[in-house]
Amino acid sequence: MEQTVKNEILESNQSAMHIELTVTDLIVTKYLSTFDEPLRKEKAIEALRVGVIAIQSASPTLDTKVVEEKFREIENNIEKCISEFETDIKAKLEDYFKIGSGSVPRSLDTLLGNNGTLTQLLNQYFGADTGKVLKLLQEQVGPSSPFAKSLDPNNKESVISRLQDAVKTHIETEAAKIVNQFSLDTEDSALSRLNALVSEKVDKIEKSNTMFFTELKEALGIKVGKAIESEKGTEKGREFETTLYDYVAQVGRSLGDSTDNVRSIVGSIERCKIGDYIIILSELSAAPGQKIVVEAKKMQGYKLKDAIAEINQAKENREAVVGILAFAKGYEPPEVGDFLRVGPDFFVTVDEQCLGDQSPLLYFDAAYKVLRALIVTTARKEEKKELNIEQIRNELESIIALVSRLSELSTKAKTISTNSKFIEDTVTALKGEIEPRLNQVLKLLSQ
Repeated sequence: MEQTVKNEILESNQSAMHIELTVTDLIVTKYLSTFDEPLRKEKAIEALRVGVIAIQSASPTLDTKVVEEKFREIENNIEKCISEFETDIKAKLEDYFKIGSGSVPRSLDTLLGNNGTLTQLLNQYFGADTGKVLKLLQEQVGPSSPFAKSLDPNNKESVISRLQDAVKTHIETEAAKIVNQFSLDTEDSALSRLNALVSEKVDKIEKSNTMFFTELKEALGIKVGKAIESEKGTEKGREFETTLYDYVAQVGRSLGDSTDNVRSIVGSIERCKIGDYIIILSELSAAPGQKIVVEAKKMQGYKLKDAIAEINQAKENREAVVGILAFAKGYEPPEVGDFLRVGPDFFVTVDEQCLGDQSPLLYFDAAYKVLRALIVTTARKEEKKELNIEQIRNELESIIALVSRLSELSTKAKTISTNSKFIEDTVTALKGEIEPRLNQVLKLLSQ
């Protein structure tokens, strides 16, 4: 639809502008088509005025010209009201003072009293509550007027609100960037780079000091520095953790599982690195993606309650379903022995001599394979697959009992000189019995 508008627009300064427009915008033509021809021109001019004011008000910086024009329009409207008032008052006064028909003496009270005509007329135009001038001011610049709303900070669409939102967004973005520069959780932050640089320098200093003292001790006929340093608790613990992970990775590969050394990585708990390794069951198992967490310890004075609390925290931090806490042989709490099950988790010892010789670690292997079998059994049960769950659980309980008995006999073999040959032979026989039972469980689970 096409609409042509020809009209003269008179502004407050009495200047005129002739505009001839051809309107093709669907929204505008649809709006104007709802009015008859005589009223359509007036509505077109009104829509043009509203659009101009809206465009000028949309800028973040208020246009002073819009304000001047608005107050000029208000001034003209007030002058118009005053002119109307003068006309009305003149007519009234002529009626009262016209020669031959006036009644001034008897009408003064009626005219000027509290309820007089003049008073009512003044209130009609200038009354504090219902005066025309007040209503006009309220409509044009009052709290509910479009002009006031455009300046109201509580109005989301106002210029001030838009400026506040823009500034707030910019400040929050810049503040987040600054905070990230001081976060160790952000890899490229300034603090992380500084931490890496300091760690690198400290490592160089430690290596330099170690080399110096090693050479000094060798020159004085003392043991080689490396042998002495290996006796220190922290260093021994690090060496044990590194060596044990190589073994864990090897066993994981043999079962098709993936492993990861996460000792220096923060887990799900903020700033927490507890949980040295994670074992993730393979896609070929019945529980792909399930995790076993392993915590390695070579530290004197550890208590069982502390060990239980730590393995629980490690499971939460690494999002694992079960855990193994592996003590270096000789560092385990007395309640643990070589092999202990507490709830769903295992506490075992690792013989460092066997670890160094790359010999099988029976207690660790048993804990790993039993936990793996239990996870798979639970997953199969949840899937409602046909499995002899009772048989599998009996086999697992028998394996745990055999390993526990093996631990007791192994201890006795080292502390009892008599009948040691018999005990060692029994230990060897039990070792030979455990492996086939574990294989039987895995065979049942693979059906």
